[in-house]
Amino acid sequence: MFNLLIAIFYYAFYLGLSGIVVLFLMRLWIALKLKMNRKDMLMTLFIPGSVGLNLKTKSPYPFENIYFYLNIFFGVAMFIGSIFILYLHLELDII
Repeated sequence: MFNLLIAIFYYAFYLGLSGIVVLFLMRLWIALKLKMNRKDMLMTLFIPGSVGLNLKTKSPYPFENIYFYLNIFFGVAMFIGSIFILYLHLELDII
């Protein structure tokens, strides 16, 4: 049972890391779809936490709801995955 819990933490960590790439590609696609200039596109892509996306786009941008739910999903996965990193860092030996 404990091994299953560690496996969930492990896979959640890598799922959260893949979320960084997925959300970056979605921001790139949105910026290309809205035909932003170079400065706005770079701000949209590289300001963390989707702040640049919210600053440089008008409210109904393409796939707004999907981006919002994916952002929450990958955030929860990274939180669960951070428990795995904490477990490895503290070298807990519960068994």
